[in-house]
Amino acid sequence: MKLSTWTATVLATPAVATGVCLLCASTAQAAPDDAGSETSSAAASSAADTSASSSTDSDGASTKPRANDTTDGGGSGNDSDDAGDSGDLDNDDEDADGDTRGDSDDADLNAEMDADIADAALDDSAVDDSAADPGPHYVPTTVRETLVTGDAVDVDGDGVDDGPVDEDDEDTPADDEPADDDPVDTVPIALEQISDAKEDLREATWDSGNVLAGLAAMLPQMYLSGASASLERWQQNHALLQQRYAETYDDPFAHWLAGARIENSIQRTIRVQDQLEAAEKLLTVVGWFGTASQMEAIGQLIGTAADNGLVYQIVKMELQYNGDNPVRTEPVIYISVNGGKPAPVLVDTGSLGLIIDPRDVGVDGIGEPTGTGTASYGDGSSVFFWDSYDIPISVDGVESSPTQILVVELQSAQGFTDYNGDYVGVLGIGANAGGPGNFNPFLSMPGLLSQGVLFDERRRRLILGPNPYGARTTIPGAPSSQLQVKIGDGEKTLVDTWVDSGGILGSVPDNVYGDGPEVPPGTVVSVYTEDGETLLYSYTTTRKNTLSVTDSEDDPRFNTGFTPFSLGTLYFSFAGAGSTSFNY
Repeated sequence: MKLSTWTATVLATPAVATGVCLLCASTAQAAPDDAGSETSSAAASSAADTSASSSTDSDGASTKPRANDTTDGGGSGNDSDDAGDSGDLDNDDEDADGDTRGDSDDADLNAEMDADIADAALDDSAVDDSAADPGPHYVPTTVRETLVTGDAVDVDGDGVDDGPVDEDDEDTPADDEPADDDPVDTVPIALEQISDAKEDLREATWDSGNVLAGLAAMLPQMYLSGASASLERWQQNHALLQQRYAETYDDPFAHWLAGARIENSIQRTIRVQDQLEAAEKLLTVVGWFGTASQMEAIGQLIGTAADNGLVYQIVKMELQYNGDNPVRTEPVIYISVNGGKPAPVLVDTGSLGLIIDPRDVGVDGIGEPTGTGTASYGDGSSVFFWDSYDIPISVDGVESSPTQILVVELQSAQGFTDYNGDYVGVLGIGANAGGPGNFNPFLSMPGLLSQGVLFDERRRRLILGPNPYGARTTIPGAPSSQLQVKIGDGEKTLVDTWVDSGGILGSVPDNVYGDGPEVPPGTVVSVYTEDGETLLYSYTTTRKNTLSVTDSEDDPRFNTGFTPFSLGTLYFSFAGAGSTSFNY
């Protein structure tokens, strides 16, 4: 019996389409690596510098120096709007070019910040700078250490690296049980859930004999395959890219290229979210052919995989002025609290907990207060009363689970507004800062976003997730660490140091520097690790950027202020008492 052309076409179409789908999926799996041919199985075992998500409880309030704030407002948004791709077939050269097209914009931002920091080079012509070498952006190559790819192992929760765990210790967790401060890696869970979704989709369509549903499911399958391939490539390659970045400090071009590849690796994980979202939406079409209930269940599985597969989230940052200060020092982002409108908040490593104006909090389902208390900043002269609620926050559309939020009481709302200026809240993320809250809201973010945050002020962004770059040096504690400080020709002095993003220009106690309202322009300030062997950063004070001198009896701490954030990227881990990584 002969078949008509139309009949043959109908019978052949599913087979041809299935072959195309399988070919696309296999091609996506075989896409070239960012790291080239050097990718090895060893790199797959360590994807990135990650840290566990945990909270630090304290009833104390932050008392770090802060002046009244006046800001200039702004907007928010993602740093990149990459569309999803089903096959993820981009090559290295195209990736490097694509992720560095904004260099001219970055250069403008860098020039603006450099002008703010180093303006005294023109204004301070009367100051003798002959002894003021090194300058504000100078870190000697002799102090650069090898790559630090992991946070300190803090077994007893005291914030100190306890070294390797004795395998014979009875308290050592089993291989399949993470220790309290070990990183919680949700990416393998996401990969397993994506694989389950693909299998469930196949069983609900082709295996059940539903040809039309099978044809409609081809595109979701391709998106799922692309997402899986992207996550696997990040696992395999990112640690190697970090190592290249750390090893090329003395080769500017190679260092730039390594940074461009890291940027591409970051964007690859962000594209995974686009791919999974597209796959989930297309399940509606598959459901038109009689599998609606099954597609709903698969869609929920894909949604859970998307949460577990969140590796990085890029958040746009503004740098705002503080009062009459001529330098932009205040890092501000926009967040939504309990479904309220996006509101500007200061991201403050020198405090713990989010405190916010009640007018910027959504009221639907807010529930009853879970506690009350007070908060004060700066010199402590202004005190604000708050009620705490367990409600979620949202950052660029990514929502946390319910977490402790401190909502300013109405009686303190106006004073809180007058104190802060244009931003309406303070988002404290310092693990050992001591208050005013006892929980960092970022710890409630899904996936790996709860592990820490990268400050990249030169590119006006924060990156939530594990440290994307290779750390040159990591110190225990965030923001408080024991460091050695050298002011001018003085001796190195061990002092409790706060690496404080909200510390404005910073301050030094008089027992470290001596008497005086401030450190004079042209003075070299150098900050070292606790043993005094490794230089963390160094800069020269100017008329616009210098340290105030405080009474050591009132405040014995050295506050870095914004300067170390302006010199390069800093990463803050949220695990235990926290840690601070200098990536430059």
